Amino acid sequence: MEGIGRQTIIFFLPNSMEAFTNDQSPNTLSEEGVGWFKTQLYINPQSFDINDKKFIKSDFTKGGFVTQYWGEDLTKISIGGTTGSAGIEGINVLRSIYRHEQGQYRKLLDDRRRQLAEEAASIQAQAISDSESRNFGTNALDLLTGGAYTQTVDGIKNAVEIIGDAITGESQIERTTFRSIPTLAALATNVDMYYQGEFFRGYFEMFNVRETASEPGHFTYTTSFMVTRRTGERNNFMPWHRNPLNSSGVAQMSKSVTEAKGDPLTGGDNFTFPIGGYEESSIQSEVTIAQDMDQDLDRETSLLQNRPGQG
Repeated sequence: MEGIGRQTIIFFLPNSMEAFTNDQSPNTLSEEGVGWFKTQLYINPQSFDINDKKFIKSDFTKGGFVTQYWGEDLTKISIGGTTGSAGIEGINVLRSIYRHEQGQYRKLLDDRRRQLAEEAASIQAQAISDSESRNFGTNALDLLTGGAYTQTVDGIKNAVEIIGDAITGESQIERTTFRSIPTLAALATNVDMYYQGEFFRGYFEMFNVRETASEPGHFTYTTSFMVTRRTGERNNFMPWHRNPLNSSGVAQMSKSVTEAKGDPLTGGDNFTFPIGGYEESSIQSEVTIAQDMDQDLDRETSLLQNRPGQG
């Protein structure tokens, strides 16, 4: 079973606007990437239930039933298990994933508030510096005209810039890019969950924790995840799994129950992990070794029974 590799559930949580605007997908991330925060569970849950449902409504009328088809409902994933030796700290990790949008949005607001304060301080310092650099003549004229001199000069400068823009087609006015922060809804409904080859994007609906006195130190949890987008595909992963499709890609019936399914000479090539390298001679040699071991065991048993003082 060396070729069987299974990972625990991995969550990719959006942490900035770059998660929704850049081309980088969390599906290709091995570690924390731009706009995403990676969190992997300590152990896998004990149950992972995927529930699909269709919106079909049937109404009874005088002429019979009228059925309306509205499409498919959102897929609901119910997850339940225990944190094992991770204990209550494992529950803390799960709760932080469940409430990710709350903490992250508060952090984004703090960063935005700090950035605006720094920009305001920079603008104020620049204004003070510009005021101090004015020459005495300009200050005197502003004092005599009530600031009309500076306003007139600035107006002429703006008019020259507007005319220059029309001639050259280029703007001389410095423009800044407006940057927004994601909303709570955007952070909450764009959580990516990776499980055994499939990616599920959606949002958490509920999270429950249970602790009982009969099992101190053990914590069980249940949570539900609503899926808005599903990508990827799961494949067989156990050695006894068989391919349900034939060589043409058509679904086929299972082999007869009387067939020796574990025998590599009778359909062993249909296993998920084909049993190769077996030949009739090698199988015969293994049978011979087993017979020799049985003979050695019988010989040792006979010697023990014939020892002096036995019986």
